[in-house]
Amino acid sequence: MISVDLDASSGLGGRPEAANFEGLTWLKLNFNFIYTGTMPFAPPSRASREELDTVFEMIGHKSFHTLSDNNTRIFQSTFQGKKPRNEDRSVFYESSLGTIVAIFDGHHSDELSEYASKTLPALLCERIQKTLVDEDRNLDHAVRNSLSAGIEDFDRSLLQGFYDIWPKKDQTDWDDPLWLDPGEVFEVIGYSRVNPKFQRARYAVVGSTALVVFIDKAKENVWVASLGDSEAVVGKMKTDGAVLRSKRLNDFHNGKDEKEVQRLNAEHPDEPPVIKYGRVFGSLAVTRALGNHQLKAPLNLAAKILLCAYPAPFGDDWMTELAQAGHVNRPYISSTPSIQHHVIDNDDVLVLYSDGLGYELRNLDEKDKLDLVVTAAAADHALPEKLQKVWSDKLGHRFIAPKAGDNLAERVIKNVCFGTDSEKMIEAIAPSSEPWDDITVVVHQHFVVQLHGRLNTIVVDEDTKVGRPYGAASRLL
Repeated sequence: MISVDLDASSGLGGRPEAANFEGLTWLKLNFNFIYTGTMPFAPPSRASREELDTVFEMIGHKSFHTLSDNNTRIFQSTFQGKKPRNEDRSVFYESSLGTIVAIFDGHHSDELSEYASKTLPALLCERIQKTLVDEDRNLDHAVRNSLSAGIEDFDRSLLQGFYDIWPKKDQTDWDDPLWLDPGEVFEVIGYSRVNPKFQRARYAVVGSTALVVFIDKAKENVWVASLGDSEAVVGKMKTDGAVLRSKRLNDFHNGKDEKEVQRLNAEHPDEPPVIKYGRVFGSLAVTRALGNHQLKAPLNLAAKILLCAYPAPFGDDWMTELAQAGHVNRPYISSTPSIQHHVIDNDDVLVLYSDGLGYELRNLDEKDKLDLVVTAAAADHALPEKLQKVWSDKLGHRFIAPKAGDNLAERVIKNVCFGTDSEKMIEAIAPSSEPWDDITVVVHQHFVVQLHGRLNTIVVDEDTKVGRPYGAASRLL
């Protein structure tokens, strides 16, 4: 089995590197970027597109891999928003039955998205295999059950990991007045993330969305498990550049989705509305997520003790006010994923993206949004002028023409956000008061290349431009 983290937004050491472009200084440290100095950025007439592209690549990371079947490529690109750390993570994991491709979009921190990306895909693939053997059922049953139960069990394990820190585990008396003293709690869980116990507590407190796609070996079936508001799209293009088909593959779980609002109201019928201003209690955008056990665990545990795994997203006073308002029937965030199965053609392009890209697509209707993503990922030649004008009118910028060696995921980000418009590109990469969320895109593309009578597979690190034969799993840096 092969597992590869598709991003390199954490875990990189080394001294800071500064890059200067016409009065702009970017401090590069561990692939987390701090904006230093004063703006404004040099106008486009002084900063070349090549310079802008260099800065864009510094803020993000891209990679591509060829799977062990020799005819499937996975492209990844991530672009850090205007925040201290990139909280998105993406990963793929190959097994004997198929491949998992996933995006985890952390909130409040990147800790849980990082942890989930390293552990959950392998657990799910192992569970699918075991279910298939033990229950003697078909693959559809095995995948559906394994994704649903596996994700829920993983989320429960986050809180259980916290319980296991304590001598009496989940039998601890959380109402004991002793725990009103934070110092007593810290004596048990530790004082910072350098302590593994404290880090375990952090996994329960912070949160992450999960978009997990399992693709069978034949590339004919996909199962999509979703918590939160990342998105999976499948489609293909005609030779004339028009989209033949595009389709969204997963459900959304946020406070703006009417089905989710109705579900929460039905689960808490005797309480005031859970969704306020399109968010859970006016705070959290998503209604289903990993972690966030301050909104799942009993109040006496969540408000006093989990709070000590600082910085906690929700304070004691805030949670006490919720209880006083009548919000007493937890949980308010679900860890039950929605599961969809779709039949696909093996030459379809499959695109996963976090909600940062979804925000950039917010002004398009559903069909245009899906068609745009498929077009940006699947186009292998310049669009006809008629189609260029269609998208230019909708987006306010022209598409960057495809060229050999493109990273398809990066091309999606660039064409959605700014295309050939350098002023828009500056807005994306230069600091301003406007918020900009992390954007991560993964593209799964089926292909076959014949070289000298045999199939060859090469992995290329697009930061160093070094290629190597595909072998043992490793983080692509």
